[in-house]
Amino acid sequence: MTLHQLLPLGAFILNVILVTLALVRDGGSRLNRVFAYCVGSMAIWNFGAFLLRRAPDDKAAWVAEIIIHAAVALVPAFYYHFVLIFLEATRERRRSLALAYGAAVVFSVLNLTQSPLFMTGVKQTYWGWAPTTGPLYLVYLIYLHACMGGGPWLLIRAQRRTDSSFRRNRSRLIVLATFVTFAGGVIDILRFVVARALPAVEHFHPLGIPANMIFAVLLGISIVRFRLFDVSAAVKKAAVHSVAGGVVMAAIIAVVETLEDVAGWGQLECLAIAVMLGMAVAIARNQLGHPLERLFLSRRHGCRDALIALSRQMSTMLDFTRVVETLVSDLVRGIPVTHCALLIIDHDQRSFDVQHEAASLELRPARSLSADGAVVEWLRGEEGVLVKEEARLDPRLARHFEAAEAELDEIDAAVIVPLKIERKLVGVLLLGEKLSGEIFDADELALLAVVGSQAAVALDNARLYEELSASNVRLGEASRHKTRFLAGMSHELRTPLNSITGFSKLLLNRVDGDLTPLQATYVQSIHSSGTHLLELVNTVLDVSRIEAGKVELHRDAIDVVPLVEECLESTRALAEGKHLRLDSDLAPNLPAADADRTKLKQVLLTLLSNAVKFTAAGRVLVRVRAEAGALHVMVADTGSGIAAVDLPRLFEPFTRIEKTARETDGTGLGLMLSKRFVELHGGRIWAESREGQGSTFHFTLPAVRQHAEGLVTV
Repeated sequence: MTLHQLLPLGAFILNVILVTLALVRDGGSRLNRVFAYCVGSMAIWNFGAFLLRRAPDDKAAWVAEIIIHAAVALVPAFYYHFVLIFLEATRERRRSLALAYGAAVVFSVLNLTQSPLFMTGVKQTYWGWAPTTGPLYLVYLIYLHACMGGGPWLLIRAQRRTDSSFRRNRSRLIVLATFVTFAGGVIDILRFVVARALPAVEHFHPLGIPANMIFAVLLGISIVRFRLFDVSAAVKKAAVHSVAGGVVMAAIIAVVETLEDVAGWGQLECLAIAVMLGMAVAIARNQLGHPLERLFLSRRHGCRDALIALSRQMSTMLDFTRVVETLVSDLVRGIPVTHCALLIIDHDQRSFDVQHEAASLELRPARSLSADGAVVEWLRGEEGVLVKEEARLDPRLARHFEAAEAELDEIDAAVIVPLKIERKLVGVLLLGEKLSGEIFDADELALLAVVGSQAAVALDNARLYEELSASNVRLGEASRHKTRFLAGMSHELRTPLNSITGFSKLLLNRVDGDLTPLQATYVQSIHSSGTHLLELVNTVLDVSRIEAGKVELHRDAIDVVPLVEECLESTRALAEGKHLRLDSDLAPNLPAADADRTKLKQVLLTLLSNAVKFTAAGRVLVRVRAEAGALHVMVADTGSGIAAVDLPRLFEPFTRIEKTARETDGTGLGLMLSKRFVELHGGRIWAESREGQGSTFHFTLPAVRQHAEGLVTV
């Protein structure tokens, strides 16, 4: 038995599986039932084709052709009905639907009665038996192409009127499926026609059965899978790789033929060269394939990049208002979407009320959600995001929202993202459609769920931080207990965090194999977030040690000139993208500082990073001068400056100036630690500033005197 004979049997088995899946998934759906009729007819068609290709004589072939056409007559009508149900247009188009079913009945009767008007018999061809057609067979072909062409035409027209990218994407999938089977059928018909003039064309393998297999699979995906891949992106990706592959193959063939003709190489040598070129191309494709995809699918990658960047950003914010505004505005601008709204739980009112909203075009005010409604109930009990259109198609969701369709319709959003902390719903994020018209694919929806979880934690942390800051004055005694608690917890946290940063670094270094670009991005995000959290934990440990009086200084004679240059170099990365100059003014013949180098470097980096953060353009200067037995270090900037009323609070723990706190990240511990470190050295630290005119931070450290007999500390 040949592959040509087995192919329709494989198509038959595939059709039966698809029918079973559709009916098991949602047998009560009209769309699924009509799909089952359509693909079931195709199963009979393919089984008949299997019998035809194995027929030993013309009688058996004639019976097989009758079986085939008994199904073929019904497929166009079932397909057209499927499209009308999908578009919810069966009433509007009932006359054309009745005409399609009427034609199906007529051709079925002509076929089953073996009327010579439809088919007169069979004939032998290169690929086996084929029908000898009667005068009405052409009418049948017109009916078939009218149904198979009318469906996509209606789908394309409807796409222009719908606001739902989800429905547009499903329409594209059905159109693509129809185009594939339509193209396969047209090619087979042309093969018969052209073969009369060019007999060699007859040797071209029939494409009807493979095309029908693809058609059935794509139609099945459109109703069985509710979270679809983006059809436009898939077509673009296939086109990119097909064109690139064609160019590469043409180049390899040209090289091999040139070597055969010019150099006189034999087949084995040319084959070896072709294999080596193929390997080189495979390696190059691995390196260049993803940039090509990014070039043609930049909007989709831009969406993912924006979500990943926002995910990272959420983990560093402590200002509640800034978290809210950043979350909403970055989603609107970064993806971008038509609109976005953040709703926060109001326990007194038993509702989720609008906290902030933004729009790309016209703002459409969002409504509150009842805390007892079906939408909130689903978000509380299920994991992941809720795609509004899926609620109408997924039987599990449809059952949940059966009595709450009006509530769901009132929500002006394409995607509803829950903000949960330990399964407790604290907020809801409403996202509109993408401005690009694309759908949110499965990866993006998963990323949105991650962003929602991190936003929930960030909002909770920011609220807690604000509450702690407001009560800071009354927390004298509690602060000591807090310090002991934080010290213990920090020690417990450092072990798993070190594992996270260590193993993620191994993954980034490709120790156990290569990563895809998307995996590398995720791992980089894990590593960056873990490193940032580890730094925060270490900062808390430093605070705990200082308050417990357990900080030890490892003092030495430190040359401040190379240390200042080192700190300036480390800070330059923060100044990238700003019109900002980093300078130093170091007096000649400076004495060494009697200091702990690690602590001194931490103080300098804190002051420099703060100066860069709060200076959009201008200059940051480090000046060092020798005074009586001491070194005087100044870090000056031309930034926004600090109000006089805020200067006395700068070095207090967990203190951040309200004006600047919303613009930058931080914990409010850096300056407090710097003050403690300087004072432990026997120096002092202070700040001078005028609002709008920049700031200057000063600190002093003891110097080391040089005597003939050696170094003596002053």
